[in-house]
Amino acid sequence: MPARAGRYRRTLATPGVRRFIPASIVGRLPLSMHALGTVLFVQDRSGSYALGGAVAAATAISEAVCAPGVGRLLDRRGQAPVLLVALVGHLLGVAALLVAVWAGLPRPLWFAAAAIAGACLPPVGSCARARWSMLLAGSPLLPSAFALEAAIDELVFVVGPTLVTALVTLVAPAGGLIASTMLLMIGAAGLAAQRDTDPGPRPPAASPPVRIMRQPAARVLVAIVFAIGVGFGGVDVSMVAFAREQGLAAVGGLLLGLFATGSGVAGLLHGARASHRPPRARLLRAVALLAAGFALPLAGVTVWAMIPLAVLAGATAAPTMISANATMERLVPPRSRTEGFAWLTMAVASGVALGAPVAGHLVDGGGARLGFLVPAAAGLLAGLAALCGRRCLPNTTPG
Repeated sequence: MPARAGRYRRTLATPGVRRFIPASIVGRLPLSMHALGTVLFVQDRSGSYALGGAVAAATAISEAVCAPGVGRLLDRRGQAPVLLVALVGHLLGVAALLVAVWAGLPRPLWFAAAAIAGACLPPVGSCARARWSMLLAGSPLLPSAFALEAAIDELVFVVGPTLVTALVTLVAPAGGLIASTMLLMIGAAGLAAQRDTDPGPRPPAASPPVRIMRQPAARVLVAIVFAIGVGFGGVDVSMVAFAREQGLAAVGGLLLGLFATGSGVAGLLHGARASHRPPRARLLRAVALLAAGFALPLAGVTVWAMIPLAVLAGATAAPTMISANATMERLVPPRSRTEGFAWLTMAVASGVALGAPVAGHLVDGGGARLGFLVPAAAGLLAGLAALCGRRCLPNTTPG
C-alpha cells in the first residue's frame, strides 16, 4: 500500500497539476448537476417529470453531438479561448432556459435553450485529461493520473446530485440549475486562466488533424464506452426503482453512491499498480470483468443483498474507463488528444441518454428487475465490441 500511495504522490508532484485539479473538479460538478437540476426545475413549473426528462435529454443529446467538434477546436485553438467562448454560450443557453420555463413560453423554446446549453457545455474533464497527457507523455505515471481522473468523476457523481437535491428542496426549484452554472463558470474560467499547462494551440505549421473515427481502434473504444454509458443510465433508473419497490425510497441514492464508491476505489487501486501488460491485454481484461460485474444487480433480491452487489458492479467500471482513456491516449497524436478524449465523453453521454429511458420503460412494464437487464446487456455489448475489435487495438507495451 505505501508503494501504491507513492505513485500518486509522484503523480501529484508533477509541476502545475495541483493548481488545475481544483478547477477541474469544480468545473466537472455540473456534469452530475445540470440534468437533475433541469428535471426538477421543469417538473416544478410544469408538474411533469416526463417533460423534465425530455428537456434534460435535449441537453445530453446536443452535448454528445457537439463534444467531438468542441474537442477539435480545443486542440486547434488552445483550451483558454475555446473554454471561455463555450462558457458564454452555455450561460446564455441556461439563462434562456430559466426564462422560458419560468415565463411559460412555448415549449419548443425550452428544448431549443436546453440544446444550446448542452452544445456549448465546456468539456472540462477532456481538457484535464489532455493536460495530464501532455505533462506525463511517455511516463509510467500516466495511468495513475487517469485513475485520479476516474476517481474525480465518481466523486462528482456522488456529490453533485446530493447538492442539487438539497438546493431544490431547501432554497428554490431553480437552485440546483443556477448552482450548476455558477460552479461551471468558476471551474472553466479557473482552468482557462492556467496557460502553463494548456497543451494548445496547435502550431500553424503542424500537419492537418487526424480523423480519429476513421481508425478502427477508435471506433472500438467508442463502442465500449458507449456500452458503459448505457449501463450507467440503466443502473441510475433501476437502483432508484428497486429501492422504492422495497419500500425504502431514500436508500436509492445510497445504492447509487455505493456503486460510484466501488468504481472510484477500484479505479484508484487500478491506477496505483504498475503494470507491464500491453494496453490491449489490460483493456480486454477490464471489459471481461465489466461484462460479469454489470450483471450482478440481477441477483439482488433485497436491499441488503444489493449493497455488496452495487459495490462490486461499480468496481468494474472505473478500471475499464481508465484503460479506454489510456488506449485512446496512445492511439492518437498529441495534437488531437483533446478531441480523442471528447469522443469518449460523447460516447458515455450518449449511452446514458439511451440507457436511462430504456430502463425506465422496462421498469414501468415489469419492475426494477427488468430494468437491471439494461446494464447486464450493456456489459455483454461492451464485451462483444472488445472481442470483435481486439485485433485493431494497440498492443505495444507501456512507455
